[in-house]
Amino acid sequence: MERYDVIVIGAGLSGLTAASLLAKRGRKVLVAEAQNKPGGSCGIFKRQGAIFEQGASMLYGFGEYGFNPHRYLFNVLEEPITVIRHKELYAIWFGEHKIIFYEELEPFLAELVRVFPEEEQGIRRFYHDFAKIYEDVIADTPIFVSPDVLKKEDGAMKFRKHPFRYLHFLSFMNRSMKSVLRRYFKGDDILQFFDKLTSTYCYATVEEAPAVLGAVMFLDNHYGGSYYPAGSTMQLTGKLEKVIEEHGGRMRYEAPVKRILHYGKKVYGIELIGGEVIGADQVIYSGNIWSLYEKLLQIPLPKEYKPTYGSVVYYALVKREALPEEMLPIEMLITEKAKIEESEITVYVHSMDDGTLCDPAYHVLTAIGPTFSAWPDGHDGWYQSKEYEFQKKREEERILSVLQKRYPNLVKGIVYSELATPSTLTHYCGKYKGAAAGPKQMLGQHMLKRQHTKTDFDGLYCCGEGTVMGTGTPAVTVSGIAAANLSLREKGLAEFERNDAGKNYVTVVTPPFLKEDLIISENKEVDSLAKLAMCCQYCEDAPCRMACEKKIPIPDITRRLSAGNVTGAARQLKKEWQNACISCTGKNCEKECRRGKSTTPVQIFDMLSRLAQMARKNNGI
Repeated sequence: MERYDVIVIGAGLSGLTAASLLAKRGRKVLVAEAQNKPGGSCGIFKRQGAIFEQGASMLYGFGEYGFNPHRYLFNVLEEPITVIRHKELYAIWFGEHKIIFYEELEPFLAELVRVFPEEEQGIRRFYHDFAKIYEDVIADTPIFVSPDVLKKEDGAMKFRKHPFRYLHFLSFMNRSMKSVLRRYFKGDDILQFFDKLTSTYCYATVEEAPAVLGAVMFLDNHYGGSYYPAGSTMQLTGKLEKVIEEHGGRMRYEAPVKRILHYGKKVYGIELIGGEVIGADQVIYSGNIWSLYEKLLQIPLPKEYKPTYGSVVYYALVKREALPEEMLPIEMLITEKAKIEESEITVYVHSMDDGTLCDPAYHVLTAIGPTFSAWPDGHDGWYQSKEYEFQKKREEERILSVLQKRYPNLVKGIVYSELATPSTLTHYCGKYKGAAAGPKQMLGQHMLKRQHTKTDFDGLYCCGEGTVMGTGTPAVTVSGIAAANLSLREKGLAEFERNDAGKNYVTVVTPPFLKEDLIISENKEVDSLAKLAMCCQYCEDAPCRMACEKKIPIPDITRRLSAGNVTGAARQLKKEWQNACISCTGKNCEKECRRGKSTTPVQIFDMLSRLAQMARKNNGI
């Protein structure tokens, strides 16, 4: 039986975070992922040469100041990454009012006062008070583990620095956001605005959400900024995968886990769907909590959790002129102020800032919103039927009708589109019934009342949106750090401390960012290979692989090379295949390249032969 020190189930952002840190510490790590690529909700796919984000793509936590777990992670891993800083954070269309969220707090407050002039005093008091809490409790000495893993001495240190502010912060733990807002605001209109803002951030209403989240939700982006990884989120998750493989870790894709193996309350490994058993003393689970208990442990959930609503995601490649020039890369459309409606859609057009995503004549648009319809369960297998296709078509028309009202020229500019339903999100991203953010972050199942990092099983840990930190990329990153640290702590090994991040490896650039600006690696040969690989569509049913005599996993190689992961790519190109790649004359893979049907095929032969020569020169890398 193959054995590892730690097995991580799931290659989403939290699982990759935990695995990369453990591999960096020298632990023998395996990541088992059901899909054929990393990322989960923070992943990409390509259509017609354009890059589409599967889900999470508005990232906080890369700033120099404030709550910055993403910056901390890449600095600790010593892995360079370039991120684009949005000029404006985003805009919200609240009815007919377009409210721009500026990074600087004062111009943003002026925006709110313009829309709610009678609430000016309350607006300024609210943001002043919450800013002090944010500065003293969170930003002054940021902690990058979840509260359930926090060392007592670190908690005591934070308390000693600002005891009264800290107690004030803790007093919000079991109070609703609405109860706090009522102390500052008189009218219902502004309360409805914060209700929409809260539901956008954490998929709960102000009546449901704990007030303790407010200090982070409403202030963090104004201190740390909002970012997008240059070249798409593939560069974010791909670089975490790179760290894992460079430090001896192993990635297993298309390896769905059937169950977590345990004697009594002690885990000893996993069993894959095909029956393969892999041993480990520690297992970190990064998926949804319903699947953990009901499927992998086959025991009842410790408590009932209410999930967030299901989501639909509309993807489109549109002509550049179809969108208004004054549009921001991220806009949230609110049509019904008094309650959550399916018409609440967040629109992302990251190609406005990042020119690497598609041809300059087009834009890549992603629109995400709730759906309250019943959808087929895509958890146990893929579901297709005429009824399902009809429902998808109807949903797509509904979303387009909402978008058309705000962007009148959109529909006639669409050249390609597709829709991801809750069934799709369950199948590809492991979302429970397509729930956008796992268990709803609501009173009664918030913070420490959620799944803890440490489970009742010895050696089994959890990370991800179902755990204490909850929703959003900074939160799940912290949960991954917490899981890695707890794993190290219980083996008596050195944890990752707050001061471990030394040299800065995060490069922040401003838009517009162009294709010629993208540098994947300072090594020119690696950078050149990465640029060749980025032309690939990463096809699931890759005809290039089927045409290859050796059945070389070409998309697995190109995806890794696209993030500069030569080590991982070379591992996919087995030694017995290297001669064949160097001496190949048929180039059947290029002849069958799907991209070649409409434009120049990917230079697969050149790429693989150069990779094979690099692998030989560096003894397999």
